[in-house]
Amino acid sequence: MVNGTGPRQGRGGYTLVALLVGITVASVLIAAVLPLASAQAQREREAELIFRGLQYAEGIRVFRRRYGRYPNALQELLDVKPRSIRKLWKDPMTKDGAWGTISMAGTPVTSGGGTGSGLSPRATPTPRPTPTPGPFAGTALPGAGGAAAGPVMGVYSKSTESGYRLWEGRESYNEWRFTEESLALKPGDGGSSTGPGPGFGGTGPAPPGGGRN
Repeated sequence: MVNGTGPRQGRGGYTLVALLVGITVASVLIAAVLPLASAQAQREREAELIFRGLQYAEGIRVFRRRYGRYPNALQELLDVKPRSIRKLWKDPMTKDGAWGTISMAGTPVTSGGGTGSGLSPRATPTPRPTPTPGPFAGTALPGAGGAAAGPVMGVYSKSTESGYRLWEGRESYNEWRFTEESLALKPGDGGSSTGPGPGFGGTGPAPPGGGRN
């Protein structure tokens, strides 16, 4: 008597082997693609960090020229009318969206040699902020922020991750500072093309794809 189950069992064995090979190949492909997808997502957030940081730098520049002083908090960029920034952006590199602020504690910054917040059409030379532990002076602000230790001259990310590019020669995100000086960078100097922000006297850096939160 001939057993008719033999060929069927053989075909079933080949199917199982093919399935296992397919699963193995798929696992290898997924393992190879996931790091690339993660890297691409970080690059996009990195580009967004630069865009938002430069928005603050431009807003601070506009505020200083308009009111003859630096803002005491980022919130003033929005609250003092006419406002100097479209919105208070969050840090895309941190979960809470908190920025660190760069300030010169106890140093009043005025235009025309005066004190206070009197208006003046003449721009004030921009002193370079001195980094202090943290890595810079100031307080962390979740997009908006409270009072800083002095006039706010810029922002930096609180993330300790390393970037895929250098910004002003720095690799770690928490060393990427965005001040008026950042607006003067030529393409490639700081890792991206920079310029005055849109709506405030110039064309800013090209925003990365996707919506903004």
